[in-house]
Amino acid sequence: MYIYKKENILYIDIILFAVIAAVLATNLYRVLGKRTIADKTVFKEKAIDNDINENIFSDEVKEYSQKQILELDNNFDFKSFIKGAKEAFKIIVESYNNKKLSNVKNLISEEVYDKFQNSIQVKSNSKSSFRIISVKAHIFNISVENKFAKIKVEFLSNQEKTVSEKPNRFDNVKDVWTFEKNMSIKSPIWKLVEVGIK
Repeated sequence: MYIYKKENILYIDIILFAVIAAVLATNLYRVLGKRTIADKTVFKEKAIDNDINENIFSDEVKEYSQKQILELDNNFDFKSFIKGAKEAFKIIVESYNNKKLSNVKNLISEEVYDKFQNSIQVKSNSKSSFRIISVKAHIFNISVENKFAKIKVEFLSNQEKTVSEKPNRFDNVKDVWTFEKNMSIKSPIWKLVEVGIK
């Protein structure tokens, strides 16, 4: 009777270890699978970026003003800046239109934030949703004073606003925003300090 119980216990232990091993193997496969998909996505995005050779500077941007930025930060990359500016534009515009401006307060100067906030309060309370469908951008102007750099960016976007489940599309919407940064600070954040026309 005693031996029988011991064999049963051993048998149960073997089953438990087999189940645990199977679970670990499954989880490991899932993690590796996700990692592989993520890696493929990264390579795909890089390939797309490399295929796009659009000029990110307007004719008004002089070469010396580009050099002024590089003198303050020789690792500065204008293409990375434009990519970040487009992301910031999308996040800020969507947050503004969806009345969630506090989500992007760290990306906006106090003056611009107050103007946006006051404008939101004037808006109607009707339920709506808003999204940026696509956005293009190029650098319109660069100015440097002491260690502060300002980069003016012109955006051309396609937008969609849905009110009462009825979508309205707006194409080729032009915006000109100015971003500022103290180049002596290591923070990668450029703050939106001006919104307007050219």
